[in-house]
Amino acid sequence: MMTPRQREVFDFIAAIAANEGIAPTYREIGKALGLQSMSSVKRIVEGLEERGFIRRLPRRARAIEIIRKDAIHVGKH
Repeated sequence: MMTPRQREVFDFIAAIAANEGIAPTYREIGKALGLQSMSSVKRIVEGLEERGFIRRLPRRARAIEIIRKDAIHVGKH
């Protein structure tokens, strides 16, 4: 289960990854969703990872992989 804010972030990550072939940066996520604090973005992304929706690859930029493709909302963003 995701919080509404986690849902927004997850859907944004999934849409950008599908359209551009690479995940967005934390800064891009924050800007798109009106989050000014990068620590807020980091906390939300970590929550998605803890719940098994995504995986972050260490020491790599833009390294977010969608694991739970069944959780993607069609037609978002």
